[in-house]
Amino acid sequence: MKNDNLSKLRSLIRKQLAEILEEECCNKCENDPCDCETVDEINTTSNIDGYQTPFAFNKNNDEDEHINNIKDTAEVFDYETTTNSKNNTIKEGKSLYHVFRDHPDMSNVQKVGVAIRRVNKMLDEINLLLGITGRFKLESNINSKKCWKTTNRFLDKADLKLKKISEKLRNIR
Repeated sequence: MKNDNLSKLRSLIRKQLAEILEEECCNKCENDPCDCETVDEINTTSNIDGYQTPFAFNKNNDEDEHINNIKDTAEVFDYETTTNSKNNTIKEGKSLYHVFRDHPDMSNVQKVGVAIRRVNKMLDEINLLLGITGRFKLESNINSKKCWKTTNRFLDKADLKLKKISEKLRNIR
């Protein structure tokens, strides 16, 4: 159960970080179609797992010919291939910190600033939701004894998380 929640949290953080990095990229170039270097990929597996042997069904084992075939297929569907190894790297296996740290499009100060701005937006959303919930609870005459045990347990957990977040904020200053 904890691993499932941890993986959901990790996934949420990765999505937020990707939005932060993408947002900064699109704010830099300020063009309607983004001129930043992006790599369009072609996926012919229809989101199913592929074979672990990339040339298993290829009659000839020449890797250069295989790459040329991929380029030809990509160009048919208006995709571009690149020889830039930086854009061809797979980021799966890297921790969230390393993806954040090694992002090449922003300076260190920008990374911290954008992340803190995103945290502020998220805290505003949390504050809004808590205000709505508190108002509804007050208008509905619901006291804490009427709430489920899990609701009270989650309130306690949220309180602890907020205290830890407060400590981390103090450490960043």
